[in-house]
Amino acid sequence: MYDGCFGLTRRPFASVPQVDQYFPAGAIEAARATLARCIQRGEGAGFVVGPSGTGKTLLCLVLAQHFQQSFRVAMLPSGRLGNCRALFQAILYELGRPYRGMDEGELRLAVVDDLMAGDAGSRGLVLLVDEAHTLPLRLLEELRLLTNLARNGQPLVRLVVAGGSVLEERFASPKLDSLNQRLAARCYLEAFNRSETQEYIHHQLNSAGGRGEQVFSTETCQSVYQATGGVPRLINQVCDHALLLAYVAGRKRIEPANVDEAWADLQQLPTPWNGEPKSEAAAGGGVIEFGSLDDSAEKSSGSENVPMSSSPALRISQTADEGENDFSEAGQQIHHIEQLLAEADDDFQPAGSIRPEIELCFDDAPHPFQEPFEHEEVIADRYASASRPTAAEPQTFAAGDACDADALCGAGVSPAEVAEMAAVAVLVEEAAADRPPTPQSPVASVPRREYRQLFARLRRG
Repeated sequence: MYDGCFGLTRRPFASVPQVDQYFPAGAIEAARATLARCIQRGEGAGFVVGPSGTGKTLLCLVLAQHFQQSFRVAMLPSGRLGNCRALFQAILYELGRPYRGMDEGELRLAVVDDLMAGDAGSRGLVLLVDEAHTLPLRLLEELRLLTNLARNGQPLVRLVVAGGSVLEERFASPKLDSLNQRLAARCYLEAFNRSETQEYIHHQLNSAGGRGEQVFSTETCQSVYQATGGVPRLINQVCDHALLLAYVAGRKRIEPANVDEAWADLQQLPTPWNGEPKSEAAAGGGVIEFGSLDDSAEKSSGSENVPMSSSPALRISQTADEGENDFSEAGQQIHHIEQLLAEADDDFQPAGSIRPEIELCFDDAPHPFQEPFEHEEVIADRYASASRPTAAEPQTFAAGDACDADALCGAGVSPAEVAEMAAVAVLVEEAAADRPPTPQSPVASVPRREYRQLFARLRRG
């Protein structure tokens, strides 16, 4: 929008990281050189930590562009990966390999197979993980296992992890001792100082076709540093908004007041350095009065007989006699407030603090009838095993079993019939005893109907 007004060919302060707008400040350039050496020589994993907006993503993009000719590069821009399956899918996606319709084991084998392939394995893989402080510990351990793959004495995966200050606390966990020992480079990013802030603003404007010294003077650059603290992301926001406000107002030079206006417009808060200290006379002689804001006070302001109690006031004495006592009481109150704040800081735990991670593993539920028993006792119920005779199949009894009253009762025979059958059985046994024994002849089975007929004949005589 404002490019033509300031003679620019493109937007100098972009809202997203761009490699062509890389500025070699002290901290980020040292980190780039260290990580480039670590990746080129295969020394081990690289580690980048820095506050928000200091250029971690831009550094990863610069490394990716630098090594894309000599290595295969896979950059994971978002660390919001909840499980190993999502991690391997993201790696395969960056490598241009199929990643859908496979479980975790198949995805892991697909990654390993791609890394161990002939032509691809000879080049190696540079794995850049941005926002690594959001990864669970088990995924960081999976990344360590990938760095174990090697061929001909050279690692197949060269790892660089970048994240906020929480990442350093996560690496202090005992669960990541193996990965922590493999770190060959530790780099820390920081905000720009005053001179770097001015050089950065002028560099961005000059690379975009403008004249940085004419648009942003030295005093204006100092105002930008005072407002942003040297954070590159905030510098881009403030400078871009200041150029936009200057274009709307028809100005071609940014003044310190314009920077203050842009910062206040972005933050929706007044900047703390805008106000001028007032003199004692302008402050009302050091007296702060707290009165009522009712309409009755305005109506009675013209009257002379107004009691003093209707307008309470808090007066701060500036005399030499009372000044020492007031300042001593104020010092005690400030000391007490500082103690309370210190105690609150000790109890305060931020939302992103590291807590022990607990993994819940549920085994398959065992079958209740397949569990082994320590003691097993077999109980045979002869009454339950006996079946009642049906009408289609008449029940028969052997002669030797006719006297078994319990078995007959269990078969559904009444006690009277049992007695009759017992008597008949005795007669049958006596008759059988008088007969000559027949070899290999089975014991005759007498149906219950024949017992009843025989008993009726005996009763009739």
